[in-house]
Amino acid sequence: MKVYHIVKNELQFAVGDIIQPKTYNLDNMDPKKRQMEKELEKIRMKDFPDYPSRLNCLFVCHDLDDVEFWAIQKSDIRGRIFKILTLETSEPVFWFSADSYNMYFNKQRSDLHKSCIEFWESNGNTEMEKMVDREGLTKGPAKIVEIKRAKISRERGMEII
Repeated sequence: MKVYHIVKNELQFAVGDIIQPKTYNLDNMDPKKRQMEKELEKIRMKDFPDYPSRLNCLFVCHDLDDVEFWAIQKSDIRGRIFKILTLETSEPVFWFSADSYNMYFNKQRSDLHKSCIEFWESNGNTEMEKMVDREGLTKGPAKIVEIKRAKISRERGMEII
């Protein structure tokens, strides 16, 4: 399946490279994100063990609209040049709505457990095309088939350069 992955411009990749899942360290996360990711993992292991762990996966985008949405969300690349890797996955990709996650994280909701359950349950959403905040998770690995450079700003959106 063809998907997209965002990386910093400084990282070196070439077409044909195999990209492996990233392992995320809870100790390197701010306390609120760490709390949320721990709860997500606890629920995943208990109720959704077939889904990839958010702590050891490739986060991917469905299309360039998703790339733009997530690039705007990533403050560490806003205003900077970044790379869009087009990938062919060898493992299934599971699609989730990050709406409940983002609402809890932005203090628009207060029930952590319910927000985490809603995240995992969103994989069954049959209206995936309407999800503004969809994110894909795959256990990887994936092969890079194309590399584009882009920049993002809130004012102008994403520009391929």
